[in-house]
Amino acid sequence: MGRPTIPRGVHGSSLLFGFLILGGMARVLAQSPPVPAPMTDREAALEARIQQLEAMMRQLSTQMSQGASGSGSGSMAGPPARDSSTGTDTGTAPGMSAGVNANTAPTGPGNPPPIDRQGLPIPGAGRVPLPATLNYSHSSGPRIAPGQSSAPNPPPSARFSQPPVFRDFSLKGKFGQGFELMTGDEEFVLQFHDLTQIDFRGYQQGGQNPVHDTFEIPRQWWIISGRITKPWEYFLSFQQGIDIESGLDIFLNAHYDDRVQFKMGRYKTPFTYEFYTEPVQGLISPEYSLFTANFALYRSVGAMTWGRLFDKIAPLDYAAGIFNSARNSFIDSSDAKNFLGYLNWRPFASLKDTPLENFVIGGSVMAGTQTSIPIPTTLRTLVGPTGNSTIGVPWLSFNSDARESGGRAFWDLHAAWYYQHLSLIAEWQSGYQDYALTSNLAAHDRIGVDSYYVQAGYFITGETVAGRGLPAPLHDFDLRSGRFGTGAIELTGRFNALDMTKNVFTSGLADPNLWTNNLYMTDIGFNWYLNQNIKLVFDWNHAVFGDPVQYNATSKQKTSDVFLFRFQLYF
Repeated sequence: MGRPTIPRGVHGSSLLFGFLILGGMARVLAQSPPVPAPMTDREAALEARIQQLEAMMRQLSTQMSQGASGSGSGSMAGPPARDSSTGTDTGTAPGMSAGVNANTAPTGPGNPPPIDRQGLPIPGAGRVPLPATLNYSHSSGPRIAPGQSSAPNPPPSARFSQPPVFRDFSLKGKFGQGFELMTGDEEFVLQFHDLTQIDFRGYQQGGQNPVHDTFEIPRQWWIISGRITKPWEYFLSFQQGIDIESGLDIFLNAHYDDRVQFKMGRYKTPFTYEFYTEPVQGLISPEYSLFTANFALYRSVGAMTWGRLFDKIAPLDYAAGIFNSARNSFIDSSDAKNFLGYLNWRPFASLKDTPLENFVIGGSVMAGTQTSIPIPTTLRTLVGPTGNSTIGVPWLSFNSDARESGGRAFWDLHAAWYYQHLSLIAEWQSGYQDYALTSNLAAHDRIGVDSYYVQAGYFITGETVAGRGLPAPLHDFDLRSGRFGTGAIELTGRFNALDMTKNVFTSGLADPNLWTNNLYMTDIGFNWYLNQNIKLVFDWNHAVFGDPVQYNATSKQKTSDVFLFRFQLYF
């Protein structure tokens, strides 16, 4: 028998009435005699289909009747149900009780369980999804997560601005350098990134204490970022470090113009090129230089203005802000704050395809006052500020009665040159920090610090560079037939020296019999980028101390050698 067709001119109500009559007739025909005969699978499936059709028609009839008495917009979803006592929206779809998902209907005699593609009921299915035209958006009010406050009373309504009727946008997703969801107009964006670093450190000088050979996880970061409309950007990251579990970066950024932006929260402070500009996952050497690791402010809470000027001619990056004075902290330990400023200039950017195109030069400053326990209290090699005593050889430890007390002023000059396969970076850092003993905090001793490093990276597999980051290898590492590739290999090296003035000992801040006030380090190794997300690091670090430093409870050492292997994932 051919399938009946319905003329286009039939009115919606007539069509609905016809469906209801047809469903009722089919139900009568399907009723069993007084002594029921066993139903076949296909008859059971037909019964289930009829019951489902009846449930759908009842819902559709309710929606259409409410829509006819409403605004006349023609929306099949209709307005939300309203509370007769308050006149406000309940936040549920018409015909649905509060607390029941408006996108599903409970099963029962009138709402049978769904059926599969062969026409058989799906075992264990507890709810029937309503047709797409009946889905009611949650925009009329928020769905409250367990443990949060109760729903607004009265509920959100378009009659009032607060509490708001929430917006409801569809999303599109993609994966590039991380996972990303965004609205169609790209006004709202949510990104998720991950950084995982797993190390092994083996020391040539065995028997050290407290330093030992060890596996470690120096950085495990989970990063959420995006924007709530294009001018308003957010960034949240959480870390599992060697001895720490906490928030890492938490800030908001106003971005109406690339030339002038405003950022407030906790984030990387604008001091030293290697810390502020180079991403930690893209460093040439596995850890920061001696000065940055032991004397920079690292992350702190504050506010700054920043941006980029002359972008089309000779880009100049700048940043200037006020921050808490305690290093790598969330809360300040003194009333005074620190000023930090940063400049990075690419003067020959317009000279495309020349050796000078990607040459940059600049500097940064950090100045203020501080009164606190020294952070860190022990200065170490090849470790960040969150390192513990098992890793990173100590070369100076402040006495327990030493305090940072008084002024500090540090400055940094940097230059970096990127050309073809070569990265070449150099920085000179200098300045002073005032210290005192708890017995007389008013008597300040000014300790001078002077340091520099030069480092280089060179890709022997042909990749070209314009700055630091994770490269896209010409051929990803792969051992499968027809897809063989070696990845990208970068040879690396660094020389780094640091010197503190001798009054760090003569003023009683540290013990000259155990520690040194100067040292230098050499790093040699290579980075192997298997693809754009996975990096292997092989590094040999050789440190030479100006005076022998404490090796263990009974011995001292003049040199230290550590072999570091790192497995890194970033997306």
